[in-house]
Amino acid sequence: MFKQLFNFAKIYIMKEDKVKDRILSAARDLFVKNGYDGTSVRDIADASGANVAHIKYYFQSKGHLFEIIFEESLDTLIKQIFPIIESDMPIFDLVEAWITAYYDLLPKYPQIPIFVINEMNHNPDKLAALVKKYSPERVILTLDKRFKMEYKKGTIKKIPAVDFALNVLSLSIFPFIFGRLVVKVSGVDPEFYRAILKRHKKYVVRSILDSLKP
Repeated sequence: MFKQLFNFAKIYIMKEDKVKDRILSAARDLFVKNGYDGTSVRDIADASGANVAHIKYYFQSKGHLFEIIFEESLDTLIKQIFPIIESDMPIFDLVEAWITAYYDLLPKYPQIPIFVINEMNHNPDKLAALVKKYSPERVILTLDKRFKMEYKKGTIKKIPAVDFALNVLSLSIFPFIFGRLVVKVSGVDPEFYRAILKRHKKYVVRSILDSLKP
């Protein structure tokens, strides 16, 4: 009797976990496609095969659901990027790996730049608090120290680490944000645009590395 109850409870929990996973998956897709304001709780319920009550039970609200997905996405990005910046690999290899990480990761997680922009517009204080949890100042200080050391060695020209980081972010992330507009306006196939980005990455890497050379 006890074993039957245990198995029933196990099956129930597994089914409930699948409902939560379906809701999270559907919400990610809809937030990317329609934006936060363009996505309703009813949309998420319909797309996930759940109901509004499920969403409220598991996630309280659309806002809380968005926060969970956003934090997961940001965590994925930062845990990929920060160890590269803080590594001791040769400086030009480090920069290429840094840029490549964006071009490898963002096609798999297109929601990341979109979510960041959404949070900057709607909740900048919360976004700042979330990013601060990862001690970004430590990473910038590490990069600045590395740049000063490489400059003294004659490996690179003198350039502020913050300015350089902004260049990397701009050239690496903007093409993914702009891509949604390109696909919609021009009607090109998304796969075709992804092929363009793959080629464009080489151009970005070359441009950024050339900007460092003395």
